[in-house]
Amino acid sequence: MRNIDRLYVATGFGWLIFAAGFGTWLGASGNFNFGQSHAHVGLLGFVASMLFGLVHRAWPALRERGLATVQFAVYEIGTIVLLAGKIMVDATGHPNLLLMIGAPIVILGALLFLWLFLASPASTRTPELVPAE
Repeated sequence: MRNIDRLYVATGFGWLIFAAGFGTWLGASGNFNFGQSHAHVGLLGFVASMLFGLVHRAWPALRERGLATVQFAVYEIGTIVLLAGKIMVDATGHPNLLLMIGAPIVILGALLFLWLFLASPASTRTPELVPAE
């Protein structure tokens, strides 16, 4: 997918907006038992999505592989499922099926990205020196 870098960055900003709203609700309501869920939204949603997008931007060959779209879908769907489960754990104190299903899907998404990165051809671009003016 040619624009997957932009899609990942836009998705990352979506997670950031959700995390900020969630954090605002936490502070206003005093429901601090959701603090871990808030951190997971920021790290798994915002930070990881932004990093994936920036890596795609830095290594354009990754964008051209069909696996890139699959990896995006696996990771983001897994993140949604895992975070829903984590929020439920923070609400009830009990593990649940969403958490148990979402966690391995997120790990699979991360492993797919690692494979995508390691299996892509090395860049043939050589850096250019530009004189200072």
